[in-house]
Parts: sequence; C-alpha cells; structure tokens
Amino acid sequence: MGAAEAVIRTAFLLPLLLPLAATALAAPTAAPDGFFDDFERGLCLGECVGWNWASSQQIDGTLAVIPGRGGHVLAAQTQARGARVPKAALIARPAKLAPGAVARMSFDMMIPDGTPLNSIHLADLECASCGEAGNPGIRLYLRHGRLRIDRSKIEERNAWTNDAAPQLVAGRWHRIDFEVAVGFAEAGYARVRLDGTEVLAARGDTIASPVGGAAAGADRVQIGLTASSNPVPARAYFDNVRLSVRRAR
Repeated sequence: MGAAEAVIRTAFLLPLLLPLAATALAAPTAAPDGFFDDFERGLCLGECVGWNWASSQQIDGTLAVIPGRGGHVLAAQTQARGARVPKAALIARPAKLAPGAVARMSFDMMIPDGTPLNSIHLADLECASCGEAGNPGIRLYLRHGRLRIDRSKIEERNAWTNDAAPQLVAGRWHRIDFEVAVGFAEAGYARVRLDGTEVLAARGDTIASPVGGAAAGADRVQIGLTASSNPVPARAYFDNVRLSVRRAR
C-alpha cells in the first residue's frame, strides 16, 4: 500500500466525514452548462440552490467526502453484488442536450489496491426524459483495467473497446476525460483520454431513439461507482470533477 492510499484509507474510517446533506460554507459557482467540483466545500444534494449535484444513487453503496490529497476527495464504496446492482454515484441534471451537443466529463480517480479493476462503471450520460424507463444512455466502464464504453442501454449490443490501450494502475491517481457527441450514426462519437493520452475513439449512436413523442437527447450525468458487478466490495476515490457542455447550434 502506498503512503497516499494509506492516508486515504485511514481517513475513510474516521468519524470526521463531511456528510452529504451538511450545510457547506459556500456554494460552488456553477455555470449553466458546466461546473467544477474539488469537494473542498463538502456536498449538498438537491435542496441547495446553486449546487452542482441534483441527487445521488447509494444502493448498497455509500458516498462521503473525506480528507485526502492535501484537501478532500469523494470516497465511493459499494458492497458485493447481490440481488441488486450496487451503486454509489453523484447525479447532475443539465438541461437537455439535443443531438449535436458535446458533453465532456473529466475527473481524477484512484482505485486502491485490493479493489477490482474490472466490471465497474464510472461515468454515464443518459436521458431521463426520453419516454423510456431505465435512463437509456452510454456508460464508461472498466474491463481488466482498460476503459470501455457500454452501449447496451441504447440497444447497441457491442461495446466500444481498445484492447491495446494502457491499463489503469491500482493505488495511483489517474486523470480520465470522457467526451461524447450526442447523436445518431456518424453524428455521434465518444473519445476517452487517460492521463492526457487518447485510449479510445469511436463513432455511432450515443443516445437512444425517444418514444412517445419525447425529444431525443441526454439530460442526466452520473459520476462515481455508477454500477458494480463484482462479487466483492469495490472502492474508488474521485477529485477535481469537471462537466462542460457545448450545445448544438
């Protein structure tokens, strides 16, 4: 175990956590189509006007802001998968991104030693108002330490993969950038960068076809452990999260 991980792991057990619903010193400034959060002010969900995160998912999982990296980081932890898919993730709800818009989700992340680098989802771009249950969208996930994009929720069976890409290293902080052009066929694309180097790029559908007269697009972002399929608990730490949007002209 590295020194940095030891500090964070010890901090995870401390009772001096900044609770998610606590009143913070001041709300971070959030631009209409983007924000940055380094978790130095704690978190406040939903009821706090001007805050970044609309809500969270903590299903057989927990989120906490804890001391780490000389400041604070977000700690996400899930139980082993049982009857339910465990989740521990934050949710942002930008105004609906129409086809042609580009969304970029960037964050620092460290998965500690002893946690699987496999079958965990890290970032989702979905639609909660497209007339279909289950928030269809695409999801960035890890398979054997490599970043992939799952499109099964938009009825695309094959994931986007690059088996020659470098693998994440447990116990080390990485910078991940996930950029998605909202659209169908060649108008849609996704790019993934790991520590500044592009490791995956593909074109095709990135959103689901709407039903019931709803408009196509995306309006829901999740970052954290958005799902885990592991038979053992999973943990990850997040810092310096940035969401930015370029809307269609």
